[in-house]
Amino acid sequence: MKLKNIFKAGVIGLYGAAIGAASLVLTVAVDVSPVAAHGERSQEPFLRMRSIQWYDMKWQPKVTKVNDIATMTGKFHLAEDWPRAVGKPERAFFNVGSPSPVFVRLSTTLNGEPTFISGPLVIGRDYEFEVRLKARIPGRHHMHAMVNVKDAGPIAGPAAWMNISGSWDDFTNPIKLLTGETIDTETFNLGNGLFWHLLWGAIGCFWIGIFVARPMFLPR
Repeated sequence: MKLKNIFKAGVIGLYGAAIGAASLVLTVAVDVSPVAAHGERSQEPFLRMRSIQWYDMKWQPKVTKVNDIATMTGKFHLAEDWPRAVGKPERAFFNVGSPSPVFVRLSTTLNGEPTFISGPLVIGRDYEFEVRLKARIPGRHHMHAMVNVKDAGPIAGPAAWMNISGSWDDFTNPIKLLTGETIDTETFNLGNGLFWHLLWGAIGCFWIGIFVARPMFLPR
C-alpha cells in the first residue's frame, strides 16, 4: 500500500515538474510585449461618463530632457447628472496620475487661480486647468489628468505618452528658502532621512526579536 502511494506521489511530482518546465520554456521562448494599459478605461462606465467630462486636452512637449519643463492643459466639466453612488466633489484635489514621480509638479492653476490644496468644485461648472511639470526620470511614461474626490476616490481623465531622455543623476530641484538659502530638494538631508529609517527599523527588528526568542505559546 505504501509503495502504491509513493508511486502515485512520484507520478504527480513528475507531472508537476513537466508543467513547470513547459511554462519556463514558453516564458523564455515566446516574445511577450509589455502591457500598456489606460487607467481611465478600467473605471466603471457610470464613473467615466457621468462624473467628469474632459476636453481640449494638450500635453506639450511630449518629448523632453531631464530638467526640461512640460505642461498639461485642458478643461473639464462636472456633469449635472452626478451619480448618486459617488461622493459629491465638495472636497476635491486636482492631481496628476503617473507611474511614480517621473515629473515634479511645479504649479497647478484652476480657472487661472493657483491651486495648492483640496477644495470644493461645483457640479455643472466648467474648469480650465494648467499644470507645469519638470522632467525627472528618463523613460516613456503615461501621464493622466486626475481629480481626487473625497468619498469617491481618484477619477482619471485622458492620458498621453510623454518621453524623457537624459540621466536621472542630472536632475536638480533647487528652491530658495525664506532665509535666503538655496537647497536642492532632490538630495537635501537625504543622509539624515536614511539614518532615522535605519534606526527605527533596527529598533523594530530588535523588539520583534525579543518576542520571537521567548516561548510563542505560554502554558496556562
